Amino acid sequence: MDAATLQAVALVGAVLGVVSHLGYFIHGEHHMHGTRFILSFFAITTFLFVSVIRLDGNHSYTAASQTTAVASISYLSTLTLSILTYRAFFHPLRNFPGPFSAKLSNFSHVLRILKESRNYIEVDKLHQEYGEFVRVGPNELTTISPDAVAIISGTGSKCSKAGCTLSFAVYFVDITNANQCTTRYPNVSLHLTRSRVLHDKRRKIWDRAFTMKALREYESRVRTFTNQLISVLDSKTGQSIDASRWFNFYSFDIMGDMAFGKSFDMMKSGEKHSAIEILHGAMKPLGVIAPISWLLPLLMDIPGLSGPIKKFIQYNKDRVAIRKENTPETPDLFSWLIDAEKASNDPIHKDPRWLWGDSALIVVAGSDTTTATLTHIFYHLARSPKVSSTLRKELDAFYQPGSESEFKDLQEAPYLNGVINEALRLHPAVPSGLPRLTPPEGITIGSTYIPGNVQISTPFWSMGRLESCYKNAEEFLPERWGEDSELILDKSVFVPFSSGPYGCVGKNLALMELRNVVARIVTEFDTKFAPGEDGRVLMEESKDTFTMELAPLELVFTKRKE
Repeated sequence: MDAATLQAVALVGAVLGVVSHLGYFIHGEHHMHGTRFILSFFAITTFLFVSVIRLDGNHSYTAASQTTAVASISYLSTLTLSILTYRAFFHPLRNFPGPFSAKLSNFSHVLRILKESRNYIEVDKLHQEYGEFVRVGPNELTTISPDAVAIISGTGSKCSKAGCTLSFAVYFVDITNANQCTTRYPNVSLHLTRSRVLHDKRRKIWDRAFTMKALREYESRVRTFTNQLISVLDSKTGQSIDASRWFNFYSFDIMGDMAFGKSFDMMKSGEKHSAIEILHGAMKPLGVIAPISWLLPLLMDIPGLSGPIKKFIQYNKDRVAIRKENTPETPDLFSWLIDAEKASNDPIHKDPRWLWGDSALIVVAGSDTTTATLTHIFYHLARSPKVSSTLRKELDAFYQPGSESEFKDLQEAPYLNGVINEALRLHPAVPSGLPRLTPPEGITIGSTYIPGNVQISTPFWSMGRLESCYKNAEEFLPERWGEDSELILDKSVFVPFSSGPYGCVGKNLALMELRNVVARIVTEFDTKFAPGEDGRVLMEESKDTFTMELAPLELVFTKRKE
């Protein structure tokens, strides 16, 4: 094919590249359709190749290959150039500070966190360098403005869940309405649905599962698993144990019971259940590739790479089927979801995918988060004998394990709640925060206007360390939560369970578990670091995989003598 023809083909490809960007890719969200785009591109190039052969009288494969290559390269090059030019110089976020590379692509942020998988640390460094608002991606902002918390996630917030809200590597679901819930992404859950209508319908069912009456019915379950943990510590008294591991076993065992009516029995076996191994293996990449949200569903579609994810999905399906056939003597969390499926005429409650997805939500959201908080609490108790002694003194004055008022009494223990709050403040279970999407008209935070349809988040780890909100912010001071304390300057930034319509529905159950476990261990055991342990590994080597993948913490629990 002659040079003039190839130049014309290149020009057409270039024009189409710019047109497709400005006419399509610049509008809406496309992160769930990576596989479709790739397949469409190959289909079009194949069609072009075949068409050139048929139009060329000589049926030249060389000419067809040349033409197809020129058109493809021209299109992709111009599309890429158009995207990068727009992001760098014309995007609504162009004037926000941040690394120049972040304006162009999320890959730059991935490269910054690739080695250690500690996104929250990298984000904190960026805020120290660039200030209160930082552009961390082409369409992503992060802010440590105290005013942002209520505006982004408060009760009256106009923001919605962001398109990259992919909490669990096993689900890669993103639905904006019921018609988009396809079998390709097989499960949906309360946390992942972006439709406010669907969310509110399911939330009403979940709310029934967490009334005060329902919580009282869960007390015996919590007590049973706490007793199991205490038995483990009794059997290992004076020995060095990995507290991260055993708290993980505790939290997953109790949530397995709550979701499926059957514990994972990890505290009994001393080994991680295969389903949890699969889950954690699937979540590991999230700490690095989560900023590239389009890559997750693309990987899901590659044969072989999604094996662990699909195994966990199938495990959930199987356990839900068994649970539906076996009604427990006392209601668990899942009882309410199953009852809704049976009694409601609303199609949303009849769709089994909600049960499959919500079962995973119960297990994961109620386990990794509790594990992280418990581990960090005992890190600080081992590090500060004074805090441990003060807490024990408070508990000794009133606490009676096994009494009818046990859980109610613990709710009103100020220093115990202060210990828990300090752990949640300094070591949030979701340290990088939860992304939200600004409404089309945008929002104003302080004096800063944020354009519409922008992803924005408040990194919980950084927010908990703001000196403008907490005096001596880096110190673990449970007394800061006392009535007359002057150590809190702005309490509005403390939202460890999020807030507003998307706030954690299981907050009160989580606090019930935390209070019960901490009170039992502190009143029955002395806690100290194992020989050679100082907590550095936990602090420096834990990974951010949306929730925290904790490094080991070797502690010694010795039966209390006094």
